[in-house]
Amino acid sequence: MAKSSLDDSTADAVVAVVIVSVAVLSVVEWLSGLPA
Repeated sequence: MAKSSLDDSTADAVVAVVIVSVAVLSVVEWLSGLPA
């Protein structure tokens, strides 16, 4: 990522979105792996 093209708030927002997306995908995968 070109740090110079992003201000701190934009970088923080991108990081937050990535973390939330990974967390949601992990929960979905975990729930789908549970026995019905």
